[in-house]
Amino acid sequence: MKMKQKLPLIMSLLGSFALAACGGGGGGSSSTTQAAAPAASAPSAPSPASTPTVTGEALPSLASPQAGSTAATGNGFEGIWTDTTSSRVTAMIDPANNISYLSGLFSFVTSTFFGAATTAAPNWTLTSGFEVMSNLRYTATAGSGTYAANQTLTGSYVANGSTVNLSLKYDPANALAVSQSSVTGTWAQNSTTLTVDDAGGFTGNILGCAVSGTLTLTTPGSSKNLYTLTMTGTTSTCTLASGVTYTGNAAITFLPVTGSTTLYQRSIIYLVKATDNSVIAYGQLTKH
Repeated sequence: MKMKQKLPLIMSLLGSFALAACGGGGGGSSSTTQAAAPAASAPSAPSPASTPTVTGEALPSLASPQAGSTAATGNGFEGIWTDTTSSRVTAMIDPANNISYLSGLFSFVTSTFFGAATTAAPNWTLTSGFEVMSNLRYTATAGSGTYAANQTLTGSYVANGSTVNLSLKYDPANALAVSQSSVTGTWAQNSTTLTVDDAGGFTGNILGCAVSGTLTLTTPGSSKNLYTLTMTGTTSTCTLASGVTYTGNAAITFLPVTGSTTLYQRSIIYLVKATDNSVIAYGQLTKH
């Protein structure tokens, strides 16, 4: 039997799975001093335009993960898992095996998922979960599969009478060692802006809704790249309303820099939901 439940609202906030930074550049000019002679000197050739500056950083290496990172100290199942084909899945699994993921087509999110699993390496089994598509929530059942620690995660589950297949790879962002200050600053995309202080407290605006909350390390004191985002709205009339708590996973991920094949920029991807599952918010923000 198909299990589905109408949600009052799904709030789609993801800016893009494939943002790119761009560099700016300017032209140059030079003056020519003419000699004191009857004939004018030949005009000088214009200076070539300067090459736009491209800034970014190399991807962390899973072969040589940074000390304290999830790849170096995690359990092999936790972390960030991605599928960069047309389905563009980004999954986040915390140390307690709570799972959340976004699935999209190019820059459009088509479904979200929240669930929990147990593991007995190399196997994993879904113990609970639901998938949201087109404002409908479907119970996920019969979820199971296998994983190779810090390498691949495959399997499937059933939702809305259909089998959903998973084929994910361990993301290089797991090799990044982070701290609480790694998310300090202003992060934005389109009409969403969050300004995070050194302790993880933040204020901001998500698609017209003023919000405040915290973005803190899921494992306090560690260097693992997984954060917990908890927030509430500041007004009662907005979709993200005051008096309601929204919480979920967040992580630093990397986006390719335009004009480079080796440089990337950091972004924060997040996926949160209300306690009663009535509202889901997600986004991917870059540093400003």
